[in-house]
Amino acid sequence: MGVWERFRFWIADFGLRIGLIKHPIHNPQSAIRNPTRFLARYILVAGLLALLLSACEEDVVAVLGTDLPFSMYGVLTPQADTQWVRVFPIEGRLEPAPPGLLDARFTSTDLQTGERRVWNDSLIQEENKQYAHVFWSPFLTPFERAYRLEVERSDGAASRVEVAVPLLTELVMPERTEQAPALLPVFVRGEAPNVIRIEVTYRYRFKTPLGNDDGEATVSYEGKARRIEGGWVIDLTPLSDLRSIQRLIEQSISVDPEIGLKLTRITLRLIVANAAWDPPGATFDPDVLVHPGTLSNVENGFGFVGAGYRLLGTWVPLDTIIVGDSHFGY
Repeated sequence: MGVWERFRFWIADFGLRIGLIKHPIHNPQSAIRNPTRFLARYILVAGLLALLLSACEEDVVAVLGTDLPFSMYGVLTPQADTQWVRVFPIEGRLEPAPPGLLDARFTSTDLQTGERRVWNDSLIQEENKQYAHVFWSPFLTPFERAYRLEVERSDGAASRVEVAVPLLTELVMPERTEQAPALLPVFVRGEAPNVIRIEVTYRYRFKTPLGNDDGEATVSYEGKARRIEGGWVIDLTPLSDLRSIQRLIEQSISVDPEIGLKLTRITLRLIVANAAWDPPGATFDPDVLVHPGTLSNVENGFGFVGAGYRLLGTWVPLDTIIVGDSHFGY
């Protein structure tokens, strides 16, 4: 897998995407995705990174007339052995990079050890035929380590940003019980600066007139983590979520009302992010973030370079079996 393919995979897998629409549902305001396995169709929506990089006609007028040299976008993470940052030259306005060499030297400095690295430039062509410069360097970023990233032109003009990698934390799932309780608190142990992109995927079984079936649905818990002493808590509400999912399923197929949805697994995914992840209103709204400078931590330039890592936990009830066939009056 090439450097750019790995970069694209990491950014998407890291969670910097607006969402994943798996099939149309009747309630467009629902936070639930993919309520049935057999209806699932994956349609990738443009990622948050792409929206931050967008050079829309009227939305980037803010960069006109500036003498700032660069925009930088990326994520440092201790879960990857290679770090990437995408760089745009600012030439009157944000524009796609032309093919060829970029007048830029990209370096990183470990603010604890003083170690300085010169990063490699890679020119890639995207599916839309536009070119982009992605600078990369093969190294691990330890937890609780800060870096200064700088990209400099040959005339000395430079853009820079300091990025702090958050400390190591632990996701603590509750003890297993026969059935899912109404409230299932999950703890993030450790003083994480931010907890973002919180998603819960429910796996379940149910009976239909055609027999037993299974499916999964993902529910967003973005913004629902509460800071407590020693970390964070996320109060999951599986029974309420499953009732909402069942109502969506029943818009397409009948579900045995005596059984409902039999929960078989809960998977929680989130990102522990550094303090710089602080969008307006604490919400990653693409219509807001597309404007240059809205979420920016780059000095003498535009863009955003954050740091963080993923946590994943699962919870499985002791009872996951549906007994018998689906003969309930159909």
